[in-house]
Amino acid sequence: MLNSEMLQLLPEALLTVGLLVLAAVFFIRRPFVRSLKDQNTFLQTLIESIPSPVFYKNGNGLYLGCNEAFLTMLGRTKEEVVGKSVYDLSPKHLAEIYERADKDLFEKQGVQRYETQVEFADGTLHDMYFTKSVFHDARGEVAGLLGVMLDISARKQAENELKEAHEHLERKVAERTLELQAANRRLEDEIVEKVRAERESREKSEFLDTVINSIEHGLVVVDAADYTVKLANSAIAKGRNLDGMRCHQLLHGSNLPCIGKVTACPLHKVKETKRPIVTQHNHVGPDGSPRYVEIHSYPVFNDKGDVVQIIDNIMDVTKRKEAEKAIVDAKDMAEATNRLMSEFLDTVSHELRTPMTSVHGFAKLIQKTFKTKLKERLEDDPSLLKPAERIEENIAIILTESERLSNLINDHLDLSKLQSGRMDWRQEKINPADLVARVGVATASLFEDKPIKFEAEVEEELPSLQGDPDRLLQVLINLVSNAEKFTKEGKITCRALRTGDDVVFSVSDTGIGIPKDQQELIFSKFRQVQNKIGGKPSGTGLGLAISKEIVTHHGGRIWVESTPGEGSTFFFSVPA
Repeated sequence: MLNSEMLQLLPEALLTVGLLVLAAVFFIRRPFVRSLKDQNTFLQTLIESIPSPVFYKNGNGLYLGCNEAFLTMLGRTKEEVVGKSVYDLSPKHLAEIYERADKDLFEKQGVQRYETQVEFADGTLHDMYFTKSVFHDARGEVAGLLGVMLDISARKQAENELKEAHEHLERKVAERTLELQAANRRLEDEIVEKVRAERESREKSEFLDTVINSIEHGLVVVDAADYTVKLANSAIAKGRNLDGMRCHQLLHGSNLPCIGKVTACPLHKVKETKRPIVTQHNHVGPDGSPRYVEIHSYPVFNDKGDVVQIIDNIMDVTKRKEAEKAIVDAKDMAEATNRLMSEFLDTVSHELRTPMTSVHGFAKLIQKTFKTKLKERLEDDPSLLKPAERIEENIAIILTESERLSNLINDHLDLSKLQSGRMDWRQEKINPADLVARVGVATASLFEDKPIKFEAEVEEELPSLQGDPDRLLQVLINLVSNAEKFTKEGKITCRALRTGDDVVFSVSDTGIGIPKDQQELIFSKFRQVQNKIGGKPSGTGLGLAISKEIVTHHGGRIWVESTPGEGSTFFFSVPA
């Protein structure tokens, strides 16, 4: 077997032999070489005997001859080679390489060696090793060059395979090194992580002990199998040694379990249901006082889903129970007081209604008598003119306030009836358009001599409603009256529209609006919005509360949408 160094020396050896033979033929005439023709024949025979491709060219780079191995390589005949240049026999990019090499040899002479590719007859590219040398004519001048080619493709492939094998081995070594380094890092990380985990576990354990012992109520962890205490915080342990102690010994001071007692043991319930439970017990405290205890029990499961431990949070809820009882007692007292107050107000309202009606009636009679019979006489006496005006103003105040108080009494009685269920309701077929028309007539006097316009908008073909038309009219009149109180100028619009299965009535104004934080409160009793136009709230403060009760009775709801400074819109719905 030839190694790579021997392969590299072979072309040079062949060329050396060839050149020696040629020198003998051309320059040392032997007796058996008798003619030029014999010399050429001998030269050609010698070239043909060389298995590698051999060629020779003249000084212009044209082929003078070659051996059969050269022709076979190119797949050409001798006639196709002799007298041709490299451009005639090879692709341009290869021909340029050959031409540069030939020129370099002619310039430097001597022996030239290099590797390049040659395209064989089958179109494949082979790596070839060239060894070339110039030859001289009889005058000693360079006459041409002689070249020998050796196919080193197999060597190149072997070298590449060896290189790839070497690289593969290096990669494997590098990978193994990286794996070992990674394994070392992982081991180091695992050690660090283990130390960190142990530290965290210790810190968490200490933290958990601190948290458990900082809890003011008792916390106990009980073994579900034998009810031994596995853990108890300081609030329940109180410095006692709990080793081997069972829950009934710790919590009840009893050597017997709680089975069969009046109050069921929460541990048994948790084991049976496998769910958290809350139980309450009546205990007797150390001083003999009754104590209320609430126990929150939680199951702890193993991998099989069995209850293995139970966590009990034991809280003394005596103060909470006493507070709850106090709240119930206070609520009962407040309800009783409210009921008594309502009964008192109802009684007072009934008792005041008749005399207030009389006061209002007599005040109107006095006002009429004063204007028709006394005022003209008093005007003749200038000294009585101012007292007469003051009397007239006082009578007007009596009428206004008596009317307001009468309205308050009537509103209160209406609201009392509504809330107690004593109101008499009519059930009739109602046309929504008629309601809107009636409210326009009923409130027309509110807009006389004022820069406020009342408008009505009713959607066509609204369905009929069932209910008390007078009470629903009362709601609309109340909303329009409120809108007028809080609107200085602009318009008030009453609408009736279909929305889903309901008819929605609305009253919109261009008044002062209602702050967001008051929009829910105004539907409560005696809640009013500060009237910036009049300077103080007017009315009884019961109108919207009454309206809410009426709308709720009809199965609807009432609400408001408002922007301060832009106006308000009150809506209420009635199912069709």
